[in-house]
Amino acid sequence: MGTPRQGALVPTGKGYIQLEIPIECVEGLEVYSHAWVLFSFHANTDMPTAKADARGFKNLSKTKIRPPRGNGIKVGMLATRSPHRPNNIGLSLVKIVSVDKKGKRLHIAALDLVNGTPVYDVKPVVPWDEPGHFDGEKLKVPTWVSQDDELKSVEFSPSAREQMVKLVKDGKLAPVYSKKSGLDDAIKTIQEVLAQDPRASNTNTNKRGSESANKVYSILFASIEVQFRVDGDGVVVSEVMDADLSKAEIVDGIPVLGS
Repeated sequence: MGTPRQGALVPTGKGYIQLEIPIECVEGLEVYSHAWVLFSFHANTDMPTAKADARGFKNLSKTKIRPPRGNGIKVGMLATRSPHRPNNIGLSLVKIVSVDKKGKRLHIAALDLVNGTPVYDVKPVVPWDEPGHFDGEKLKVPTWVSQDDELKSVEFSPSAREQMVKLVKDGKLAPVYSKKSGLDDAIKTIQEVLAQDPRASNTNTNKRGSESANKVYSILFASIEVQFRVDGDGVVVSEVMDADLSKAEIVDGIPVLGS
């Protein structure tokens, strides 16, 4: 799936929250630059099978995970930003782009939410949300969190770029990426997503890097399928096409393409 593991890693990513409440509720929100979005990890593959104990709490089969930047190490799930947690509540920091009063949409950027994500609440970010605002104490994180595992280059083949031109022109990425200015924005966002190496992260980086450069992977980006190859520390987008969702596996209502 082409959803970034953290929205800040793909700052050009675009989306919107469809409001089902009176538009007056978000009046003044456009003055802020960022917001916290409280939502549900409704597409978690482990939640439907997790058994509840006598108190009604889910007993997940996995208590430790391998974080993408951990190079194979295992840590407790609550020591990570993994969506697989004792409950399915998520929290994301997003950039506020605009409020569409007529369409009742809150347009946001730098998001890590999939299409159809249930949103519980939106709260503006204020200065004292930042660690150290009052006491000057610096943010502290494990060394593996700060590890830069970004792939060095993401290039579109000439044919893939031509396919992107046609897809945007045909409105396949509307309404988020428009015909007028959507091409460059869509290409930039795809590059940012692929630079984070969205291949399966259940093996360490060195093992993933040893896979054949000829192997083709696929992600779903909006309503298009993006096929790519990873060669060393670079990515080449080989083909982009209108996604055939009839071939996708539906996981809790979310289409997932096979690799």
